[in-house]
Amino acid sequence: MLTEDKHNGQTYNLNGESLSQYQLADFINTAFDTQLEYQPMSVAEYREDRIAELGEFVGTVIAGIYQGISEGKADNPSHYERAAGRPHISWTDYFNALKGSR
Repeated sequence: MLTEDKHNGQTYNLNGESLSQYQLADFINTAFDTQLEYQPMSVAEYREDRIAELGEFVGTVIAGIYQGISEGKADNPSHYERAAGRPHISWTDYFNALKGSR
């Protein structure tokens, strides 16, 4: 991308397909033979937990990010294929490769 003029001045979201925390736990369990279980938390619970662990300032910032994600503020379309010229690797393929590399 750095060597192609067509990308000059462009802004890209290079994310892959979104997935839920439940899906992420399932993928990790499959790839690493773990038994993770996602337990959702309210923003208030998460904020309290993060402040206890990280202090008032950082805990509040992290909780704000969590809140934004839960409100869909990070649900952006991907420009990966347009930018890279190929599709983004699927989560299934990504985690299967991790499983195969162990």
